[in-house]
Amino acid sequence: SKAASTQFAVFSEIYYDKGWNVYIDGKLTPYAKVNYVLRGMPIPAGEHEIVFKFEPKSHILGWKLTSISTILIYLLIATTLFFEWKKRSKKV
Repeated sequence: SKAASTQFAVFSEIYYDKGWNVYIDGKLTPYAKVNYVLRGMPIPAGEHEIVFKFEPKSHILGWKLTSISTILIYLLIATTLFFEWKKRSKKV
């Protein structure tokens, strides 16, 4: 956006606060419900980039659990292969 003074912008998107974040120039910014169903926020004077991101906590938690589980599975496989290799080395 580009404005000579601070303006209030209304976005034609349904207001849904769960998981949505708004960033102005990379900085997390609060937004409000406007006219019962839309989103709006004050935009400071100057040229700015406004980005809406869907970042639900459940998605972040799921990503962390998946990453930890993957690492644990790889460690389990590596440990199993190591002990099998060690056992075969002793037989020879």
